[in-house]
Amino acid sequence: MADAEALTHAFMRAHPAEAAMALESVPAAGVATLLVRAPSRLGAPVLAAMLPATAARTLEALDDDRAMSLLAALGVQPAAALLRHVGEPRRSRLIDGLPTAMAVASRVLLGYPPDSVGTWADPEVIALPPDTTAGDALERARRVRGDATHVFVVEADHRLAGWLALPVLIRSPQSASLETLMTRPDAVLAAQTPLAGARAHPGWLQHSALPVVERGDRLLGLLTHAALARALRRSERQQAPAAPGTLAGTLARGYWAVLSGSVAAVMTLLPAAPTVAGGEHDS
Repeated sequence: MADAEALTHAFMRAHPAEAAMALESVPAAGVATLLVRAPSRLGAPVLAAMLPATAARTLEALDDDRAMSLLAALGVQPAAALLRHVGEPRRSRLIDGLPTAMAVASRVLLGYPPDSVGTWADPEVIALPPDTTAGDALERARRVRGDATHVFVVEADHRLAGWLALPVLIRSPQSASLETLMTRPDAVLAAQTPLAGARAHPGWLQHSALPVVERGDRLLGLLTHAALARALRRSERQQAPAAPGTLAGTLARGYWAVLSGSVAAVMTLLPAAPTVAGGEHDS
């Protein structure tokens, strides 16, 4: 039993997208049982890779504590995409249980149409005043998140003033102010822009990520070209399932049926969980 559970966790760790697609054909209660037994750091990437509506059904089968643990591990943008499919009043209850900054950002993203740039922007960016020194900004970047690519410079009303790439910040004199180092963004995306329209934005010819702004040029976050591609693929996947008569569709269904069967077989080895409660392995 322990070996089967370890194998399941290893598969989730190494192949979260494949695990997600496999688990989409497993009843929500079964997926919930698996996620209760797995650490949140393993379960969250799998949940994020599932279609949001399917992932939301799994979340419905979890108690609030476990659901909030997974949402917090997801990060703001994936959590908001999933919460969009959770009905009220539970959606509000789960948001209220998240860390304050994450709860506020989630509510902002949920205010945008599901097929808009605002929904898919990453709001967890480093935004600092113009008089911040390069040294202080670099320390903030190291402390806040290790995968940041840019530092944004914002005015008091959070209006976007400029940005600079992290390598520029590293090479700059530590006493220099961000105002003297930043450049004005030559391309931005409006939060209300439909995803299909964002794909044709000329800014992608020069940049792999673009700032996303709300009305009044207030910074909302960042959208990478890779994130846009994922959003478009997910939208197409939701709207156009594989045709049952095609060879590709038949092969895909056969492959995932086999893989889902393997996951289901592993899950049958796990102890039954008549009441889904918080997990014990979130270390």
